[in-house]
Amino acid sequence: MAIKITDTLGGADTGVSKMEAWWRGKGFQAIYKEFRKGSLPAVFLHKIKDVRNVQKVFNLRGFQFGNWVSNEDRFNYLAGLGICLYDLNKVLKFKANNLGLDGTLGIAFGARGQRGAVAHYEPSTHIINMTRYYEATRYKNPKSKAVRFVNSGGVGSFAHEYGHFLDYFFGSLVEPHNRYYSLSNGSSTNSTRIPYNKKTYPIRSAMEDILEVAYWNANKTESSTFIKRIKAFSNRSYYVERTEILARLFEQYIAYKLKRLGVANSYLTKTKYTREVYMTPTELKKVVPLFDQLFILMRTKF
Repeated sequence: MAIKITDTLGGADTGVSKMEAWWRGKGFQAIYKEFRKGSLPAVFLHKIKDVRNVQKVFNLRGFQFGNWVSNEDRFNYLAGLGICLYDLNKVLKFKANNLGLDGTLGIAFGARGQRGAVAHYEPSTHIINMTRYYEATRYKNPKSKAVRFVNSGGVGSFAHEYGHFLDYFFGSLVEPHNRYYSLSNGSSTNSTRIPYNKKTYPIRSAMEDILEVAYWNANKTESSTFIKRIKAFSNRSYYVERTEILARLFEQYIAYKLKRLGVANSYLTKTKYTREVYMTPTELKKVVPLFDQLFILMRTKF
């Protein structure tokens, strides 16, 4: 009989769905394997052979599941998350796989959705929510559960939301400032560099290095071609908010670094926006070494 996978973020479990009851004792479809091609080290697979170990291995606070997330879904989301985090830490290299930053980060699956968002991060709770895959009724032509699981909902957005987590965690808890809560200054669209003292605020200063290159041309005299392209595409302020610029660049950075390692993980990063709001490969190369420096600084804390 399958072992029930329950919430670990507190509160009562939400009960047994019809799908979950059907799958008990029948074995699970291993959909999570479709997110990543290639083999994984045996030592890693041994650690997460029980997917409930993902919380411990990566020092996460816990998980939360919505009413319609079956036990099979929970298994696949957690197994996929484990591999996602394994790949993410190939780039970030936090000590002892500490991607939860000392048990701060929580993950919710289909439990805390926001209208219109496939995934979102809650700064007040440090929880990333991934929406559940779409129901078959949303498609004109029938699609299998495996196809819907891998290609819809919140999967592919994890790197983006984890970028928000780093932004708010380090800004509020590691290098707090009495005026700016997050490292990026959140939803502000002010492109002017914040003149931090580098000795007092080294991580914030490194973040400003990244944002300055994103917003301005080499001479700092006019907007970058990246920003001009975004504004030509849309007048929505959302696309040029500091925290959103950061999160999109972070997901591009992670994909770039993993590609160089021969890894592609569609749970971790998959283009969710139109190409106009992302950097071109040539533009991205200018910020890659700046992100490298940012994470060198972050690793001195974790």
